[in-house]
Amino acid sequence: MAYLFAFCRLLTGIVFLMSAVSKLRGRAAYEEFTAATRALVRLPSRLVAALVVAAEIAVAPLLAWRPTALAGFGVALGLLVAFTAAIVVALRRGRRVPCRCFGASAVPVGAGHLARNAVLIVAAAAGAVQAGAGAVHAGTGAVFAGLGPAGLAAVALAAGAVAVLLSAIGEIAGLFTSSSRRR
Repeated sequence: MAYLFAFCRLLTGIVFLMSAVSKLRGRAAYEEFTAATRALVRLPSRLVAALVVAAEIAVAPLLAWRPTALAGFGVALGLLVAFTAAIVVALRRGRRVPCRCFGASAVPVGAGHLARNAVLIVAAAAGAVQAGAGAVHAGTGAVFAGLGPAGLAAVALAAGAVAVLLSAIGEIAGLFTSSSRRR
């Protein structure tokens, strides 16, 4: 259980940190994200974009400390559900909005993004259940108590690899959908 809990915390934290950093790496990246937000939702895009980035930044530190992990998973789940709903609405309306989840991308939101979000929702929900149950090293407050250095390294490597794969899943799916449309 400690390994699964650590994996869920690290995967979710890394993904949201990568996402926030990609949006804040420069003025152009942030403006592209704001424009994509405007195309996806009918709300004040500057406000929504700022709130999304602030919430994404909050996820990693909340997950890093055991007593606040449940709050971190809650923020992550809220964001993922909102992102998924925005993608579904865009797809139903036939809108081809580029995904700016992890920086510049010309690939419009689609099934690959929904699959990525589904995986992340499962990971965040599993982590939230474990955090809420207090079953994993409750009360210690330790970052990843009980894993040992080798265990933590293995979990961190696996979570990092999955995070990188998930961050690129839209681009990977775009390769297949682009080539099938050209035929």
